[in-house]
Amino acid sequence: MTKAQKLKERNKLLNILVIVIDTVVFVRVIFNLALTLNGNWDDLSTSSIMVLVSSAMVALFFALLNNYKYKGHPSYVLASVLVLGMAALFFMYVLIAASYVKLMGA
Repeated sequence: MTKAQKLKERNKLLNILVIVIDTVVFVRVIFNLALTLNGNWDDLSTSSIMVLVSSAMVALFFALLNNYKYKGHPSYVLASVLVLGMAALFFMYVLIAASYVKLMGA
């Protein structure tokens, strides 16, 4: 394998890794959002949502690494930023809503 082929193979593997992580985080955030909208707050755990945010940050790191070092496509970085933002906003929503419910004593 030549050097160019190795770089292309690493680029492809990082792209697949970013796609898988972003997809899993996106699906889990949408699922948890559906749970909250249906009133199933007791099924959520803040630690699992923190894992989703951390996973989105890892995906963003891999996308940035791939874009910088292996000349990846910038759309993977944009997708990772959007998924990270969505996961972080959902985490803040859960924290604010949970603290509001505990404050009101319900």
